[in-house]
Amino acid sequence: MPILIDGHNLIGSGIFPDINLAQEDDELQLIARLKVWRSRYRGKFIIIFDRGIPGGKDVKLGGAGVEVIFATSPTQADDLIRRRMQRKTQGLILVSNDAALRREAQIYNVECWGTADFAAKLGPPTAAVTPTESDPGDADHVQISTDEVDEWLELFGKRRKKKKKKRD
Repeated sequence: MPILIDGHNLIGSGIFPDINLAQEDDELQLIARLKVWRSRYRGKFIIIFDRGIPGGKDVKLGGAGVEVIFATSPTQADDLIRRRMQRKTQGLILVSNDAALRREAQIYNVECWGTADFAAKLGPPTAAVTPTESDPGDADHVQISTDEVDEWLELFGKRRKKKKKKRD
């Protein structure tokens, strides 16, 4: 199911304390964050922003299941979002807090998520797991024999270079 995102509305919602509309690179920061979030979702993200230069689909910023579109002046992002909703794409989900867009989404039977709902569903887990000092995988606790290294190298098709013994 594709997720249609009102880009500047998402930035302005305040769900990302480190990204705000006053920043020059706010769109880039949001896109980078959403690419990570998209890795936890099977569908495509379509992010639409107001007034980009030159406008239209930005293939350089997109990728990894994320499509980035900037509205060409005088068109607004809301206009492009409305057009996408009118296409009646099956399973389309709109992410926006814009009341007018949400009302229009209901007309076209498009599911709506507020920005907080979106963050709760696809954002990072609330409790981050941090390794403890006694983790068995820590470098201080790892001991691998030469035989084990050779076995792994053989398994992956590489051979260890044998050191030549020095003659006395």
